[in-house]
Amino acid sequence: MRKLIQRVNFIYQFLKKPKEIGAITPSSKHLTRNILSFLDFNKEKLFLIEYGPGTGPFTSEIVKRLKPTHQLVIIELNSEFATKLKEKFKDHKNVKIYQDCVTNVKKIINKIGIKKVDYIISGIPFSSLPKNRILDILTNTKSIMSQNSIFLTFQYSKYRKRILEKYFNIIDIKFIARNMPSAYIFYMNKKKE
Repeated sequence: MRKLIQRVNFIYQFLKKPKEIGAITPSSKHLTRNILSFLDFNKEKLFLIEYGPGTGPFTSEIVKRLKPTHQLVIIELNSEFATKLKEKFKDHKNVKIYQDCVTNVKKIINKIGIKKVDYIISGIPFSSLPKNRILDILTNTKSIMSQNSIFLTFQYSKYRKRILEKYFNIIDIKFIARNMPSAYIFYMNKKKE
């Protein structure tokens, strides 16, 4: 019943703000499993950022794998989603949730004193955003990455691939058919200046 309520709420949020939400249903278990297969949770001090988690399908699975020395920062623009995520993960001390725009990611991590980002996972629908907003997001994302950081995003098409290539080296693109709609995972690191 809870999953049904979450799905209905997700659809409602999509209908209110389709360009911001990007999909009519939350990400599938298959997409979640494939995204998380790129992450190494065996590291002792791991710092992860998640952009636009929506109802939190990735977040829930990430939290299950977190060690006490790991930290997860979640940035969600939609106030209803952010409120629900704060409630859902309130007992997890190493999970911080910000209701904010991801273009403020640098300010957020500076405020909490983070120096090294291992992974950034993005659920932001770049194909439905204006180009100037995408460039803002990508510029800010690149600015917080080291050469060892990994940026993972899933998109419903390869439409914005060229823009991603201006900022990042695309190491791998994986197609996930078992998602509604089907999706591409882009696995990237920072392009050298």
